[in-house]
Amino acid sequence: MDIIRLLGDFAETLGSARDVSCLGNPIVTTLSQHTRLPEAALWIRASADGPYRLIASHGHNAPSSLPSTLTVDHPLVIGLSAKPYVVHGGHDPASSVGFAMTAVRATLCLALRNKGRLLGLCSLGPLNTDSHFDQASITIVETIACIAANSLDHHLTQDDFRRSSTLMRRTDRLRSLEIMAGGFAHEIRNPLTSIKTFVQLAPQRQQDPVFIKEFSKLAIEDIHRIERLLHEILDYASYMTPRPTEVDVNDLVASCIGFISSSAAHRGIQVQTHLSPQLPLLLLDRQQIKQVLLNLLLNALDAMPNGNGIIRVHTRLLSEGGHPPRVQLDVEDEGCGIAPDHLEHIFDPFFSTKHSNSASEGAGLGLTTAHQIVREHGGTLTVESRVGAGSTFSVHLPVPETGPTVSAARE
Repeated sequence: MDIIRLLGDFAETLGSARDVSCLGNPIVTTLSQHTRLPEAALWIRASADGPYRLIASHGHNAPSSLPSTLTVDHPLVIGLSAKPYVVHGGHDPASSVGFAMTAVRATLCLALRNKGRLLGLCSLGPLNTDSHFDQASITIVETIACIAANSLDHHLTQDDFRRSSTLMRRTDRLRSLEIMAGGFAHEIRNPLTSIKTFVQLAPQRQQDPVFIKEFSKLAIEDIHRIERLLHEILDYASYMTPRPTEVDVNDLVASCIGFISSSAAHRGIQVQTHLSPQLPLLLLDRQQIKQVLLNLLLNALDAMPNGNGIIRVHTRLLSEGGHPPRVQLDVEDEGCGIAPDHLEHIFDPFFSTKHSNSASEGAGLGLTTAHQIVREHGGTLTVESRVGAGSTFSVHLPVPETGPTVSAARE
C-alpha cells in the first residue's frame, strides 16, 4: 500500500506540473527517497537535435561539479540507449561507462524512455559499489521512471507545439505583411504625389502666399497620414505582448480594409462595408484583433482565386433579452465555400482547405490562431458555408459593462 500511495502521489504531482521545469525536483526527490540514495541528478533532452541538459539535482554538496550537458555520444547516454538502467558494480571502473558514472558520483543510472526515445537520464548516488538492488526495487524504480518519462514526453510535446505554433503564427504574420505592404504602397501614392507636386512648384510659387499656405497645410497632412500608416504596419510587424485598450471596431475594420483594398482591386474583388453607426468601445488587444480580421479578409480573398466577387464586412450590436450585449463582426465572401466534412475541422491546427491554385497557400494555423485569440477575449468565432456559394465568418465580442459609444460614419 505504501508503494501504491507513493506512485499515486508521484503521478498526481507530475500531472499538476505547469511545464518541464516543474518536473525535475519531484523526479529526483522521489527516486532518491525510494532508492535511499541521497544524491540524484536529472538531465533531459528538450529538442531532437540538442544535448541532454541538467535541469535538477538533489543532495549534491557541489552541484556545480555535475556536467551541465551530456552529448548524445556521452558514455552514459550510449550505455542507456538500449537498457532501462545501469549499475556501477556491473561495469569495469576503467570502462567508459564506469568512468562516466564515477565522474557523476553515481551507483545507479536510470533511463527515462518513451516510445523508443531516450528523453532523459537520472543518476543516483553517491558512488557505492556495495549497493544492492533486488528485482522488486528495480521494478518499482523502473515504474517511477516510466511515469516520469510519460510526463516528460507530454510536456516536451506541448513545448514543441508551442514553438511550432509561434513559428507558424510568425509565418502567417509575414503573409499578412506581404498583403499589407501592397496596400501600404497604394495608400501612400496619393500623398507622395501631392508632396512631390508641392516641392516641384514651391520655387516658382514662393511669392504666392495662398499657394504656400494651402499646399504647406496639405503636405503636412499627407506627411502625418504616411506616418500613421508607417506606425500601423511597424506596430503590426513587431507586436507580441497583449495590450488591451478601448477599441473602436469600425475604425479597426476600416484600417484593415485599407491594407487589403489594393490586392482586392487587383483581383477584381469588391469590398463592401455595412457598419453599425453606434457601437460601444470594446476592451480589446487592438493588434491581436487586427490579426484576426486580417486573417479572415485574406482567407476571403483566397476563397475567390478567380476574382470578380464581393467581400462584405458587417458590424452590429446584439442585445437580445437574457443575453449579455455583444458586438458581431461578419466577413462574408462569394467564394468556393467549405465542404461540410471540413467545417468541423476548420479551426484545427495545421488543417487547410487551400490548394496550390489559391492566391497563397495557408500555413494551417491562421484560423486556429484567430479562434484562440477571440476565445481569449471572451468571444466566439463561428463559420457558415455552402459549397459554391461562399462562407461567412462571424466574430462575437463581449461589450464591457459600462462604456461610451462611438459613431461610425462609414458605409
